[in-house]
Amino acid sequence: MPTVKISPKFKSQAYKAIFSIVLFIIVYMLLLVLAVGIFVGCGYGAITMIGFKPSFITLMLGIGIIGVGFFILFFMVKFLFAKNKTDYSYLTEINLKDEPELYNMIQELVDEIGTDFPKKIYISPQVNASVFYDSGFWSMFFPVKKNLHIGMGLVNATTVTELKGILAHEFGHFSQKSMKVGSYVYNVNKIIYNLLYENDDYGNVVSSWANKSGYFAFLIHIAFAFNRMIQYVLQFMYKIVNVNYMGLSREMEFHADEIAANTVGSEPMINSMLRMDLASNSFDNVLDYYNRNIEKSVTTSNIFPQHTLAMNFMANSNKIAIEHNLPKVESDFYERFNKSKLVVKNQWESHPATDERVMAFKKLNVSLKHTDNRPANVLFHNAGQTQEKVTKKMFEAIVYPEPPTEEDISHFETSIKKDYEDNKYPELYNGYYDNHSVTLLDLDTILQNPATDATFDELYNNTMVELVYSKNGLTNDLETLQQIARKEFKIKTFDYDGKKYKAADAQLLVDNLERELTAMKEKIKANDIEIFKFFYAKALPKAADFKLLQCYKDFFKVEGLHEKKVQFYIDMFEKFSFSYEQNQIEDINNRMSNYYVFESKFKAELKETIADELYQKAITPEFKTQFEAYLDKDLSYFDGAQYDNEAIITKNNILFAYFSVLQRSYFLNHKAILDFQISLL
Repeated sequence: MPTVKISPKFKSQAYKAIFSIVLFIIVYMLLLVLAVGIFVGCGYGAITMIGFKPSFITLMLGIGIIGVGFFILFFMVKFLFAKNKTDYSYLTEINLKDEPELYNMIQELVDEIGTDFPKKIYISPQVNASVFYDSGFWSMFFPVKKNLHIGMGLVNATTVTELKGILAHEFGHFSQKSMKVGSYVYNVNKIIYNLLYENDDYGNVVSSWANKSGYFAFLIHIAFAFNRMIQYVLQFMYKIVNVNYMGLSREMEFHADEIAANTVGSEPMINSMLRMDLASNSFDNVLDYYNRNIEKSVTTSNIFPQHTLAMNFMANSNKIAIEHNLPKVESDFYERFNKSKLVVKNQWESHPATDERVMAFKKLNVSLKHTDNRPANVLFHNAGQTQEKVTKKMFEAIVYPEPPTEEDISHFETSIKKDYEDNKYPELYNGYYDNHSVTLLDLDTILQNPATDATFDELYNNTMVELVYSKNGLTNDLETLQQIARKEFKIKTFDYDGKKYKAADAQLLVDNLERELTAMKEKIKANDIEIFKFFYAKALPKAADFKLLQCYKDFFKVEGLHEKKVQFYIDMFEKFSFSYEQNQIEDINNRMSNYYVFESKFKAELKETIADELYQKAITPEFKTQFEAYLDKDLSYFDGAQYDNEAIITKNNILFAYFSVLQRSYFLNHKAILDFQISLL
């Protein structure tokens, strides 16, 4: 494999990351020296004061002053006593002696890239692969062998060549000395996090000590004030260390990508990268399916055939070609949905965006090496057995109401197809409504002149669909630009439509784009008016005009109420947020009284919603039972001493069900228009 050179930008980011860590060490040592000095000064001052005028008061004050110095010093070093254990329970170690083909591939990559063989190799259910090692305190000073993690969801979504390229990317990280910087950053973050947030035990010890005497309680505020100053400094240091490390991390990804491309070629890397979102979403959909069926005690011994089925079903539904039993996702598939022209570099991202990485692969343009388009599962001696082992580990913590039964994959296939049909709009609309709701229209005015010459193909052609997506992209861009104009994003420059702008120019751009957005909305509204006229003309000869009008009016009613009803949902959570704060009991009781008043208003809104026939079609029998039980009794969330967690969970479940009904009702009433219109053709 050709040697992949470290780019000047990579070196620059590495130096910045190392400098920021050194700077943190210097700042921390200065603060530690200051804390030691305060402790020594407090001890000396206390002894001097007691010696000068021995008495009970000076003795207590002296002990209190020493306590202040001690707790300031202890605050600076308490992270040394914190227990941090990384959870690897979701991983399963494999023995490569049992997997000769996988072993041969890994050995080949190790030899070709010139790096070390992994210490251990783990598998998980994830659609992912990664390199990790136990990043303890001593790992900053001594070499630590890295582990390789391979997700079986990833294996299930790649060919042999593609998986080899992805693993080559991971072994590229093995060869990066700059990964050591990650160990330092990890430990720096542990220190900062401990000092900023892990203070419950520390606070309990300090409070217990302060409660022993009024003298101690008075003086301990000095320690708290000093600790807050330390935390302020560390928050500033956290940003410096991590922003610089994230910049290095992105360059490490590009470097590892180049190693991967030189190992298998650019094309397999592009294909696998473009497929990953679809593969991940499909896997999430499968998990969601089995989560929904916990109450029915439905399970499976192997989740991965369902993953393949869901992945290819989603591909077929989106007119994506299938090659080698895997979706062949093209770049323009995502470009159709993403019409954003705004580029804001996120300094907190650890990985470059997919389109940036794809562009880099294309620029490298490394020719295709030896190609093996077999499914990557063949690398495992008994892939089905391995998949079952991983699946069993995923499901073992689930508690089922009844002994679980394994359903046939055909039931899963039938279910996802039904879900798809129930939740999609007719394909004849060419995707026009997938991200656009029927515009609110003045039907009475339109009916004064209902004639139209428009044809169905003109109303739903690609130009109109593109306009809808462009409007959505511009809307999202405007929201971000408005945040930049309000200085909510601390950036200096951004790119829009290929041009670079200063943050100070954001408001001027917002003004221009708002006019452009208004023009787009007017064009779409004009098209929606012609659409109504077109279908109204189809409805008249069939005496279906009244039903068409009613479908529109029903949706417009739901549309008009939607924002108000969703706001109730949001307010119910926000007005209860005090329960997650530390408050005095009297304050909790007062806030709870106010909450009960608002909750009574929400209950009235809920009653009105479930009585409205426009919402009833979205209320499942389970939701109906939950709503009726909630409305029949008054839940008490605080008994004067502690919160009732069971009551709070019940309330939250009601709110989630209420929101689900709102969203589903909106969809169903919108779909009613579209389905009825198709029936008129």
